[in-house]
Amino acid sequence: MLQSFPYILLLFIFQCTTIGFHQKEIREKISFGKEETIRVCLFTEPDITKEEIKDLFTAWNEELSLYQLKVEPIHLQVLQRPGFWGTDILGYLMSTPLTKDCDRLVYFKGRTWGDMAFEVLTLGIFAGVGIKLEIQGAVEGQSNTRGYIKAKYQSTIQLLFTSPKSTLIHEGYHLLGCGHQLFMKDCYEKIRDVKLLLADPERDPNFFPNLTTSGKKILNRSQVLTYSNND
Repeated sequence: MLQSFPYILLLFIFQCTTIGFHQKEIREKISFGKEETIRVCLFTEPDITKEEIKDLFTAWNEELSLYQLKVEPIHLQVLQRPGFWGTDILGYLMSTPLTKDCDRLVYFKGRTWGDMAFEVLTLGIFAGVGIKLEIQGAVEGQSNTRGYIKAKYQSTIQLLFTSPKSTLIHEGYHLLGCGHQLFMKDCYEKIRDVKLLLADPERDPNFFPNLTTSGKKILNRSQVLTYSNND
């Protein structure tokens, strides 16, 4: 236990950006099959540039190459944020159905004056009591097919903890059914099992499947429920 303490401490500190510590020897013994593509439909805010989108997906694809996977961005819409809080964004995504061209939905959050003011507040709290309140991204837990990240920020203290690229990679693991763990073995096995679902006879052939963190199979879009986003 004492030998694991430094890793547990690091996982606590970097919990917003890590899904666990890689285990290369274990990963290389797992067969992930042939390369497959996940179509990611994307909502962005007005200050997110095409170059930033390209850089984020390049980093995500570099990580996914470990599993013979790649993501293809499909830019749906530039829009104003549906609300200030992350829960507002998730509510919007939960009310948005996956279309026939979408396997996952991701929202790239920009940076407004309100965000800057909130950053100052949360960084002050962090400096004062050591509690980091700001959330950089999240994925809904009903099907693990929809999520958002904070795609633009520049505070030095924030960048010590995370970056848009590392946040997208982190949430990208959740979009493949992975939960949080100290080491990556369980996540590797979950990704392998998700890819095995591609051969499931009940799968919609036009949908990249998923497993929830509880192990439920998501084989078609009808299992990805939508909810009205009433105020």
